Amino acid sequence: MKHNILYSFRRCPYAIRARWALFNTNQTVELREVDLKNKPFELIKISSKATVPVLKTNQNELIDESIDIMIWTIKKANMHELLGNKEENKSKEIFRLIETNDKIFKYHLDRFKYASRFKYQDLTLHRDSGMKILISLNNRLKEFSDKGQSLFLVNAKESLADWAIWPFVRQFRIADIKRFDECDEVSYLRKWLDYFLSHECYPIIMKKNKPWQKNNEPHLL
Repeated sequence: MKHNILYSFRRCPYAIRARWALFNTNQTVELREVDLKNKPFELIKISSKATVPVLKTNQNELIDESIDIMIWTIKKANMHELLGNKEENKSKEIFRLIETNDKIFKYHLDRFKYASRFKYQDLTLHRDSGMKILISLNNRLKEFSDKGQSLFLVNAKESLADWAIWPFVRQFRIADIKRFDECDEVSYLRKWLDYFLSHECYPIIMKKNKPWQKNNEPHLL
């Protein structure tokens, strides 16, 4: 196998962060867009979960967790500073923020953004619970801004935490763009998010592709 293969879905935040990490560490992959209602046999065969993203490396390794894909490609690129490896406390902080995002914020995000699938009457509860987490992130960024430092989540330095969390904040914003953009409580977080949304890499990793089929020409990311 010549290239790494990434099974992905354009709008999935887990897949977005995997694509972001792979592209920004210069790791070439064959991108296979998955129709979630008609998953390809090749994906089901290699992954019992069959949920995106799934990376099959050119060394025949299988990685089916987005954070593991990100860590794998960051290490391959020797960009260990993004993991905070040289500063133990920084590393712990990075993974604590990601855990809060993945286990708590995502829970409320789903029930806010997709209220029709859950309980409409709980929409406000879940929006407010998600906002509390976003405000805490905003306040971290404000502290760095007040010191004239960069707007990144851990020690004002770009890290795995920023890469892993922004796609989920993007989803929260999409659920009610006007309200998010007019909320003063997340003004610093909006600037942080805009760094990614206006980044030159953003349109590349978010390009629309037709669902992959076996006879398709390889689409490289």
